[in-house]
Amino acid sequence: MSDADLYRQYAKEAIHGSSKVKDENEKQALVDLAFTWAQALMSDRVLGSSFVAESRQRDEPARRM
Repeated sequence: MSDADLYRQYAKEAIHGSSKVKDENEKQALVDLAFTWAQALMSDRVLGSSFVAESRQRDEPARRM
């Protein structure tokens, strides 16, 4: 599954979850989360998944083995 497919799925799950919760703060948090995943999807499409992967690698601390 591509990064774009994952982002789309995560956004759908967040929207679906927001329709089920009663608490307005939780509902808004899930809508905001869906929006964030949608932005990631658009960034992936515009900048390409290699840009996202490179920035992730740059932000992660070096791991020792």
